[in-house]
Parts: sequence; structure tokens; C-alpha cells
Amino acid sequence: MNETTTPAHSQDEPPTLGEHGGYPIYPMPAFVSLAARDLGATVRFFTEALDFGVMFSGPEIDGVPMLVHLRRARYQDVLVRQGPGGQPSPALVVAFAATDAAAIDALQRRVEAAGGTIVSAAADTPWSTHELTVADPDGHRFTFTARGAAHELRDFDATMEEVADRLRT
Repeated sequence: MNETTTPAHSQDEPPTLGEHGGYPIYPMPAFVSLAARDLGATVRFFTEALDFGVMFSGPEIDGVPMLVHLRRARYQDVLVRQGPGGQPSPALVVAFAATDAAAIDALQRRVEAAGGTIVSAAADTPWSTHELTVADPDGHRFTFTARGAAHELRDFDATMEEVADRLRT
């Protein structure tokens, strides 16, 4: 499994098609779609604790939006809809990039202030990142990652071999 492969499809940036409410509109190359048992609680968690903005909300049925489109940064989109939810798997964790380790630490303080669930506190990893894992009100897990504060540019293969050695012991 050490062989790298290249996908056949284009690796170009998607075009910007316009804007809505100050947000650029583009074909989303990837996004998260969640069913939330309590749409309001989930949207509050993402906006208050995780610093996402509401890009779009609607259409409403009986005062409840069918869809809320949240965005934290370019290509960090989450679509939330009211639904029964389900038992989230701890095996699936969605990761979002942050600017730096200080931003991760600040995000942890936001989550704590909002009463959110910290799954793994902000910490440096063996692969030179600084990560925080949180859970939304339905238990879906999200990791925020940035280059570690002590990060140094190193040979990738040597770094991965060092990580593998640590995991073997």
C-alpha cells in the first residue's frame, strides 16, 4: 500500500459562479451532509462553537428550514437538515483545516464556552499537526487540524517511518 496513484479527473479549482450573502458560490468539491435530530441546536453548535456562518437557510415548512448551509471557510461546507439522525460511527471523523495551532486552541475555548463536547483536546500529533476533535449534539465527530507550532519541514517518507516506529512500540 505504499504506491501512490493519481485520479483521472481534473485537479483544477472549481470556478466561482457568483455570490450569495457575501459568500462565493462555486461547485463544492466536497461537503458534509448531516441529519440532525434538533436542527436549531446543531446550527447553534456550528455557529457559536465552531465559527461557521449560515450561508443559506430554507425553504421552511412549519417554521423549520428544510436545509441550512453552513460555511466556515472556502471548501468547508456543511449541509444540515432536520431528520431522525442515527447512531454516528466513531470510525468516521470529518476533518477541517485551520490556519495554525493558535486557531485550534482558540477553537477549543469556543467549544468549551458553548458547552460543546471535546472528544480529544487540542494537542500536537506525531505527524507534526495540532488537532482538536469535537462532537456535535448528535455525536458526529469533527477534527480541526493545523500545522503544529513546532512544525519543521522534513522528508515525508522519513516522518511517516518515524510515526510507524512509534506506533509499533
